Amino acid sequence: MDFPAVTVCNFNPIKKSYVQKLNSSGDLSIETLDYLMETNTDVMVLYSNLNRSTVEEMNQKAEAYMDAHKDFNVINFLNSSGYECEEMFVRCYFGGTHFDCCKYVESKILSLGKCYTIDFSLHAPDWMHKQVSSGVEAGLQIIVDAHLEEVLDNDKQYEDILFSDIYENGFRYYIHESNRDPELASEGISVSPSRTVYSAIKKTTHNLLQLTRWGNCTDSWPLQYSSTNLPYTSIACRSLCLAQYFYEQCGCSPFTYNIDGQKPMCTPYQTITCMDSKMAQKLDQGLEFIDLPNCTECHIECDSIKYESYNSYGDGFKKESLEWLRSMSNHSENHIIKNVAIINIFFMEMFYTSYSQVQAMSLTEMLSDIGGNMGLFMGISVITITELILFCVKITWILASSRRRDYMSRKRRSEKERKRDLHEAVDELRSRRNSRFDGVMGAVNEMSFINNGTSDFESILELKLDIEDLRKRLNKNDGVTRYRLPSEKSNPPTMKRSKF
Repeated sequence: MDFPAVTVCNFNPIKKSYVQKLNSSGDLSIETLDYLMETNTDVMVLYSNLNRSTVEEMNQKAEAYMDAHKDFNVINFLNSSGYECEEMFVRCYFGGTHFDCCKYVESKILSLGKCYTIDFSLHAPDWMHKQVSSGVEAGLQIIVDAHLEEVLDNDKQYEDILFSDIYENGFRYYIHESNRDPELASEGISVSPSRTVYSAIKKTTHNLLQLTRWGNCTDSWPLQYSSTNLPYTSIACRSLCLAQYFYEQCGCSPFTYNIDGQKPMCTPYQTITCMDSKMAQKLDQGLEFIDLPNCTECHIECDSIKYESYNSYGDGFKKESLEWLRSMSNHSENHIIKNVAIINIFFMEMFYTSYSQVQAMSLTEMLSDIGGNMGLFMGISVITITELILFCVKITWILASSRRRDYMSRKRRSEKERKRDLHEAVDELRSRRNSRFDGVMGAVNEMSFINNGTSDFESILELKLDIEDLRKRLNKNDGVTRYRLPSEKSNPPTMKRSKF
């Protein structure tokens, strides 16, 4: 089973030693530090909790500090203030084999500050790409150190800083698909120092139909976000959609939405003032909400992988474990009890569940069903449909074209005249025959081919055929008196006696 990526974050985003070094000049106030630490806070949390009466003052102090220190950069501040890899990771194992943690990690700046992602699919050797059997021993084990001595609220000078007090001590880690934003792709799992967590995971894949195949998913970015290099997900698309909306309204984008870093980053003061003036909507009873776009262009991704985790916790370390951890970390037992946590991540089962969306029927099957039902219940075929289409086209042509209407009118008159002439010719022919061959025509009139005085063209043909048949029978040489039926130009018939 391909092993997922794991991102580990320390709940303490900034080290006290770094702040003391940064404040060596003595002009970094507590308000400025607190304001800088709010930069990567979630927008809605920031909007709901930041004090409006002091945010402008905090912004002014922060701008004054940055003017005095031209080389200061907020992103560099967030990246440098967190723990280094060697400080946070004590030891790592995969399948029971020890490996160098920091050799296979990459640092990322998230809302929790500087985090580290272990992704075996990028740089690790082949034997680390897959878990080959189920169970905790076959998975990943990470031993991490929280270094609570570096927490700012341990110093009275910085005890009023809000950020370090709103989370518990310890770590938050995310199990997610490779090359995905951890906070967008996973909910995250927390573990506190002096505890061991076991995360048994199950893998689920989703394969959905694209828009071109009657589905509602896509693998490509909408046109307005096509410049980004991030892999497409619906959540990432929504983040860029909100980043674009803030950029249009405020001229900048908050850190949490500007995930590709292509837009200028908003300060907390810019974010709050813009939301108050351009996005906040008043409701009844004094309530308000933030009017944000729905981002309907962001369809769900077609192929995705989710990791569902089942977590269990153990509290405390036994004596042998403390001795083993102390020998590895060169820290005292007291430090280990207060700071060290052990994270175990492994596949519960060596198989995964896949959900695939398929078409109920293809276009060919649909047309076949339609044609079968129409033929069975309505007697309609492709020829009938073609004739109906031609009929509708001709009717439309007649209604739209005056020349066509004139042509059809002349044609109708011509048909009427032709039928009238034909009827007159038949009547004249009947009159001449009746006057010449009363006896013969009397016998013929008893036949059924001229019933009720019909004189259409078919009756004329039947009359001619019957006369020819009668002529043959009368002229047959059968040894008796015979009669010859003359043609129209011959003399009237005469009777002769034959002798043998």
